[in-house]
Amino acid sequence: MLLERIQKTLSHIGNERLQLPIFYESPASLRFETGDPQLDIFLTEKKLNPRYLRSALWRTTFLYEKTAPFDTLLWVLYRTIDLDTDVDEIISHFCRLTHLLPPAEIYHQEVTTAAEEPMTRILLLWDMAETPPKVQPLFEEIVRSDFKGLGFRELSSAIFFFDTQRHLLFHPYDDRGVDIVGKTPDDIRYLYEDCRNWLLEYDIERMQKTFAQK
Repeated sequence: MLLERIQKTLSHIGNERLQLPIFYESPASLRFETGDPQLDIFLTEKKLNPRYLRSALWRTTFLYEKTAPFDTLLWVLYRTIDLDTDVDEIISHFCRLTHLLPPAEIYHQEVTTAAEEPMTRILLLWDMAETPPKVQPLFEEIVRSDFKGLGFRELSSAIFFFDTQRHLLFHPYDDRGVDIVGKTPDDIRYLYEDCRNWLLEYDIERMQKTFAQK
């Protein structure tokens, strides 16, 4: 089962419950800044800078290709009682976007929000060896997902790519960044060394303690 194999990887990387933010909840993790800080996000009050979006998309894609291959795709969809959107239509939209068949496995978990309100967490899983997704349109929507009215909001901080053999996790959360997690620092140290210029400065001290060679 796909759920069992990602649970094994989550156990290996020290984040059994897939807690967010992934970077802070996983011992051997890297956080990359994908939105170029040298570029303005907006051209006007309501118009996004296409150069900024292209930069975030390019960095996300580059990091994905440098970390791939992956064998399992997880999308976590959160639903609260005040949301009246059609879940089936949202899933169909996702499948059209990624050129995927319906998910191989679906699980519902009843949880609560930070304000103790009831919420359903829906886990949707695909075997990427059997049904490889089109990642480029998916990344395009993730990059836009945090901008109200402009993106597929259900993709924000909700997409997870797993390699359950190497026990790696790739998590593009929105235009701002990507978290990458390994079983040990050595498994992803090459990313720390090769893509050092993109490491998020705010968290650089934590990463240096974990990944800098002794």
